[in-house]
Amino acid sequence: MPLAMKTNSLAVLAASSMLMGLALGCSSSSNSSDGGGGGGGGGHASNPQTPPIGAAAIAPWLQQGLYKSWHCETAAHTARSPSPHSVDRVCSNDVIANNATSTGPWPAGAAAVKELYAQTTDTSPSGWAVYLKTGADSANGANWYYYGALTAGGSNVDGMGADSTVMAMCTSCHLAAGSDAAHTPSPGGHDEVYTPVH
Repeated sequence: MPLAMKTNSLAVLAASSMLMGLALGCSSSSNSSDGGGGGGGGGHASNPQTPPIGAAAIAPWLQQGLYKSWHCETAAHTARSPSPHSVDRVCSNDVIANNATSTGPWPAGAAAVKELYAQTTDTSPSGWAVYLKTGADSANGANWYYYGALTAGGSNVDGMGADSTVMAMCTSCHLAAGSDAAHTPSPGGHDEVYTPVH
């Protein structure tokens, strides 16, 4: 088997193992009226700190708004360079927020949701961009899951970072996070994360 296929297979296996472990650690009675639980699709229990992998599971997870309990920017704003998104608001999970001043690689489980808006006056997002680190080593982007629905309900990107489409649309840019002043629009940006909110 070629090395690239082995790397992709290992990334998928690592992501599956991590999600299975999280699902086993969650209570089976996590459906509550306060929005803190519920099914995440794909047979995995929903975890407010960890986005599920796969468009079929992540789209309803985003609609639930579980990420809104994360560390979020106060309002939508014009995107920082070099972002291709026009107007956005970033929310970082506890893994990123608790490690925001570190210069080392983000731990597995680091995740963010970027709400995408058509204009700063919009009151609800028209789409989302999501990333989740699935292994301790970024593996040149292969251990990051990316999802991008530029309009609600439409998935433009859905896969691991080494996938050719994901690499072209997400990973190739995120690999540069923190590499120089032009790719550090927010303090603490590095290891594929441009804006760690804490």
